[in-house]
Amino acid sequence: MSLTTYQLCSIFFLVIEMIDVRERKSNFIKLFDKTPESVFCPHFYELVLSNGCPFNCSYCYLKLTFRGKTNPVLFNNDWSKVQAELDKVDYGFFSTGELADSLAIIPPLLEHAMNYFENQRSRYLLLLTKSNNIDILRYRNPTQQVIISFSVNSIPAARAYEKGAPCPMERIAAAMELKNMGWRVRIRIDPIILESGIEHYETICRAITELSPEVVTIGTLRQYPGLHRFAKDAPRKGLKKAPDGRMRYPTEQRIAAYRHIADWLGFQPALCKESIRMWDALSWHFTDCNCTNNMESDLIPALPEKHRSDECIMKDI
Repeated sequence: MSLTTYQLCSIFFLVIEMIDVRERKSNFIKLFDKTPESVFCPHFYELVLSNGCPFNCSYCYLKLTFRGKTNPVLFNNDWSKVQAELDKVDYGFFSTGELADSLAIIPPLLEHAMNYFENQRSRYLLLLTKSNNIDILRYRNPTQQVIISFSVNSIPAARAYEKGAPCPMERIAAAMELKNMGWRVRIRIDPIILESGIEHYETICRAITELSPEVVTIGTLRQYPGLHRFAKDAPRKGLKKAPDGRMRYPTEQRIAAYRHIADWLGFQPALCKESIRMWDALSWHFTDCNCTNNMESDLIPALPEKHRSDECIMKDI
């Protein structure tokens, strides 16, 4: 269905009214190390150039983080304040997509950030997005210091729960365009929503295999119990309280889903925010993470030696 010019203009002005532009009072950089010890998640830095997201995905954790107020807030401080914080970190991976979609609405400071990172050697910028808004990248020379990671889902799951975001195949097309230009591109299939039908993920997996991104990470639907207060339409069928405090699918269902995805991709992907024992139960070897440069020094905390008993496969992990 195509939109009329009037409809497009109405949407444009509605989005403009949603946006708040102001100076940020808090720090722009903070270390992401919130995950419990039982969950394997290498540390990285949040680079907060904006908050919130216009896509309004029904399961989004930002609805809980911001207590239902997810309208975009763009920060317009002088770049020197951000750079002063960056210069204090000798080495690191900096994600602008933890509290916002990196590209859905371009923050005023993003151009400055890209200019800064392209001249670095030990600092990396991660742009995490469900958008196909890639104009800011089309007219720049690719650099190894900037990585674009597209989050995708099955087409039925996107239609049901990501109604404000571009179609997953449009995101894949944008990723392919950037990859062909020479940009570093990654893909996240996350969250896998089982009530939408695991079989529908085969199509997107085949497209990802054709794209051949440098890293693919996957994760199943997970949410903190409090999300329901701010997201009544969030999918939650089959979720149960897990040891890390989140609501998750039972272990056997997650294992089956991950194996299906790996089969359709044709290779072993990485897991996002999963337990060490889940890696072990799948007999998968940890090699990659979406949010680091995947060098040995990035993988902190280090994955311990195998320590489980055979029974752990059958328990909630």
